Amino acid sequence: MMPTQRPTPIPWPLSSFPGASGQESAGRLYNCSAEPLGEASPQTGPSPQVWRRQPGLTKLATTAHSGYRGGLIVNNLSYETWSGTASTVDSGGTETSIGTFPGTKKISIARNQNGGGADVVAVDIDNGAYRLTGGGAPAVYNGGGNLPTPNSVCFQDGYFFFTIADGRCFASGLNALTQNTQTFITANSKADVTLLRGIAFSGLLFLFTTGGCEVWQDTAQPSPAFPYSRLVILPYGLLQANAIAGWETGFDDLMWVAQDFGVYRLPWASLAPVKISPPDLDRFIEAANRIGSVLEASVYAFAGKKYWCIQGPLGSWEFNLSTSKWNERGSLNTTTGLQGRWRATGGHPAFGRWLCGDVYSGNLLYIDDTNYADNDTPQLFRIESGPVDDFPGQIRIARADFDFVFGVGIATGATPNIVDPKVGISLSKDGGFNWGNMLLRSLGQQRMQKRTRVSVKNVGLSGPLGCRWRLDVSDPVYTAFLKGTQSVDPRFVGA
Repeated sequence: MMPTQRPTPIPWPLSSFPGASGQESAGRLYNCSAEPLGEASPQTGPSPQVWRRQPGLTKLATTAHSGYRGGLIVNNLSYETWSGTASTVDSGGTETSIGTFPGTKKISIARNQNGGGADVVAVDIDNGAYRLTGGGAPAVYNGGGNLPTPNSVCFQDGYFFFTIADGRCFASGLNALTQNTQTFITANSKADVTLLRGIAFSGLLFLFTTGGCEVWQDTAQPSPAFPYSRLVILPYGLLQANAIAGWETGFDDLMWVAQDFGVYRLPWASLAPVKISPPDLDRFIEAANRIGSVLEASVYAFAGKKYWCIQGPLGSWEFNLSTSKWNERGSLNTTTGLQGRWRATGGHPAFGRWLCGDVYSGNLLYIDDTNYADNDTPQLFRIESGPVDDFPGQIRIARADFDFVFGVGIATGATPNIVDPKVGISLSKDGGFNWGNMLLRSLGQQRMQKRTRVSVKNVGLSGPLGCRWRLDVSDPVYTAFLKGTQSVDPRFVGA
């Protein structure tokens, strides 16, 4: 007999919507993101979109340090900092210690164009400015006593710009480590704020306070006057000093967390910030800030796609600039055995890659879309559906079919889970409060390239809150999901 009823499509999210409670969830994306396949109308691909695993993390250098703080590429060396120390790292991963660099918090770091070389200056919020170049250990930089203790540094148009918490911003000499006591301005558009960060972006200087942002432009004011003049004032300040990223060379799309707990985006050559964060992320940021968690933003790019990430101890979220969608990020905490925040921290371009630190070690890592693990630790690909509301309650779920890219096993894999990878399929009938036993299905060994659907059958009656499906893949192989359906008719085969 032929099937009598077509299957019901399972709704899968294009962006992560966990909701304030499980019953509100419209689906979740964890370590995966969606992108369109082919033309939308008429549809030319096997599915309107595909959900792919996010890139993994590969080790560039092993160090004995901890507490990664940030870095910067200068010619053929990357200047990297960890808790209490600074080093250089070359493209082969060889680390060379520079010496003691006080502090444990994230830094701001910049270089100038001093002749054929460069002066590199890093600022720790608690300890001020240090020069990392010069042939010796990191040395305090205060411009001969003319520079108060700064809380950030950036570089543009030949000048180092140092911000002071009281609202002042000092400019250095032109491509020089010199300071004049008169070469400063004060961000005074508001009196009840603290100046947190100076950012050089789009040919302008952005002075972020806790209540707004002053934008300054180069008007070539003669020395010793400050070389810039104020252009405009933006109402969107900065929530925390390191909750901003995107000015980095090769990224050039500024995003930050403002005082209203929202994330704002300022594309290149624009002075009109746009709020891009969904309510779930706004709540995440507010909750983290309320308990005193340190938030940090970072960026990376691969395969023509750019991602901006905000994270803290409570978790991590990413924004895909190509699709304007959000996904959640995370890594396995090998100490607790639980999923936690993404282990990558910081991020800057170097050696044709995006380098980052590691929360759980002193390793220096890089984003690697050919690696499907995080520094040799399994990475969990997870997608949760929205509720299948149009499937009648108390009706038998005879089968569910899930369309994956098949045959992704690696014949030369060292372990069975690489040779014959599996997907774990779970079902919730109470809105996501509880999930049934995970059912494992093969994603196919290498050369098994025939498109095959993953299926589960006879999983009981549907619940009154609709069915939610969860798909998990932790085996380190290429993972791509296309679509899924559920049916009351066991004879209907197809996703």
